[in-house]
Amino acid sequence: MTLSLRKMNISQFRCYEAVRLDLTDSEAGMVVLTGPNGAGKTNILEAVSLLVPGKGLRSADILEMKNRSAGPEDLWTISAEVETASGLPVRIGTGLDRDVKRRLIRINGKNAKTQNELSGFISAVWLTPQMDRLFLEGASARRKFLDRLVYAFEPEHVTRINRYDKAMRERLKLLLLDRADPSWLQSLEAQMSADAVSIAAARLALVAHLQQQVAGLGRAAPLFPQPHLALQGWVENAIPERPAVDVEDELKSKLAASRALDRAAGRTHEGIHRSDLQVSYAEKNMPADQSSTGEQKALLVSIILAHALMMQAEKGFVPIILLDEVAAHLDEARRHQLFDQLRALNAQIWLTGTDETVFASLHTAKFFRVDGGHVAPVGPLREVAL
Repeated sequence: MTLSLRKMNISQFRCYEAVRLDLTDSEAGMVVLTGPNGAGKTNILEAVSLLVPGKGLRSADILEMKNRSAGPEDLWTISAEVETASGLPVRIGTGLDRDVKRRLIRINGKNAKTQNELSGFISAVWLTPQMDRLFLEGASARRKFLDRLVYAFEPEHVTRINRYDKAMRERLKLLLLDRADPSWLQSLEAQMSADAVSIAAARLALVAHLQQQVAGLGRAAPLFPQPHLALQGWVENAIPERPAVDVEDELKSKLAASRALDRAAGRTHEGIHRSDLQVSYAEKNMPADQSSTGEQKALLVSIILAHALMMQAEKGFVPIILLDEVAAHLDEARRHQLFDQLRALNAQIWLTGTDETVFASLHTAKFFRVDGGHVAPVGPLREVAL
């Protein structure tokens, strides 16, 4: 079965007052959104990305997402009918909560306690133009990119990440007090250490699985560079060499020993929040940050394709894939090879671009034209009610 959106309704979100996308009469795996720059194509992809745990592909504040022309009482909402990987229908909704200004999640008409409940029904990965500098910027963006891939493979990962981050914040608050309770600090450091080992192990496992798929991808799509992935971090480096319980105990000791330093600096010096994903162009033995702009883009696409192949092989389904302005930056030969790989995935893949002719070879895709807050189907789909 294919994990896919069948219908989506958007209200007072970004540039949209109200829009409805209907794919129920389509078996196509690819959805193409075309239109001029600034038309709202990425806003549609962001709406899809907000149906999975996290802050979406822009990591924006929830108050910023509201349509600027909306009235003070209007709230942005996104709802969708989803066909899960097992073929079951589920209704998912999210939007701004009127009372507490947080994001509300509803699944089959009932409020979810946490965003993590979404992971049992839907997952998604994405590439956006903002990620083109992923290899040139700090480690934080690369960790988030990696963890998003891990979420899709192991949904419990998001729970551990959130719990680790919460414990780390609470520990720092305690350290800034004149007399922090040592027993409470020990409890928080124990929680951080336990989650850190699990998080690092999940990251290592994903990187190993991805690397196994890279060789096969190289044979199927030889125009795309084969990435070599590695993790840099004390916990990740220690896990393959020592029992997990020993790594956990040593991290607890390191956290306890660094309390004064962390208090003075206002940040935590030890832990998996400082780890980094290192990527290189394998054939050239060249770090990704020293590769050309086009090679860096192609390396990112290769990682997404390898992840899709891994999910297909290990889980039997592929997450929804969102590719924002990816095809336009590839040469024609590489673009056709990308489309061939996407068609073979048995997945729902959303692509955006300014030029419809770039996607001319995708004969079975469903096209929508986007402009000025309006979305209209092109081809066999009926007109969208706006």
